Amino acid sequence: MTPERHNAERRAGVIAAGQGERLRKGVDNLKPLVAIAGRPLVERVLTSIAETAPAEVAIIVNEASTAVRERVEQRDWPFLRRWIVETTPSSMHSFLRVVETLARDGHPGPFLLSTVDTVATSGMYRRFAAAAAALDADVVLAVNRPGDDEKPLLVRRGADGFITAIGSEVANDGADDVYATAGFYMVRASVLREAAAARREQLTALRLFLARLLACGLRIAAVPVAQSIDVDHPEDVAAAERFLAEVRS
Repeated sequence: MTPERHNAERRAGVIAAGQGERLRKGVDNLKPLVAIAGRPLVERVLTSIAETAPAEVAIIVNEASTAVRERVEQRDWPFLRRWIVETTPSSMHSFLRVVETLARDGHPGPFLLSTVDTVATSGMYRRFAAAAAALDADVVLAVNRPGDDEKPLLVRRGADGFITAIGSEVANDGADDVYATAGFYMVRASVLREAAAARREQLTALRLFLARLLACGLRIAAVPVAQSIDVDHPEDVAAAERFLAEVRS
């Protein structure tokens, strides 16, 4: 496949391989299938991704969650679905498997990636992808102001839009340049140059991998977006439904 074809062919991914223990304490369903206003999380995320017109979407689920694939395949989608069924040791490993799949034939990206538990308004992913495309970065994070998440991934964003600090280096002190990640990203295949080292170091979370990328000199930018909801706990289901109702009203 030629570089020109690669550049024209959009690809995206969904990370849905987590166990969802915190959410399942109060919800009797697999996390990707938890319904928000009548629609499963995985279908909401795929609908948001579809707004960016990808040719294919790679979706990773764990080996106990094949019902997610069965549910998704019950309806038609305007893109090819490429399934990865693998129980991974961490969110970083799931992230890398998705990027490796999307870049399998030399496609450089950028790829739109999303966690399965992000609830966003219509058009948000499309607007984010358009803004991210204008930035010369290895990773572009969608960010918004820190809310009441239990463990937000905080970043410090410079005036040029690029990240200067990430994770434990950033205090939630209300500063104007402090943001929290929103659960979706634009990622280039260039991040894979650090994949082998990160696996050797046994990094245990995606946030640690992103911090490693920044420390190794890769360029990470951030695009502020409107509010979104991360559905991690049973009470987040009601919060997400209230959020969507307020947006519609």
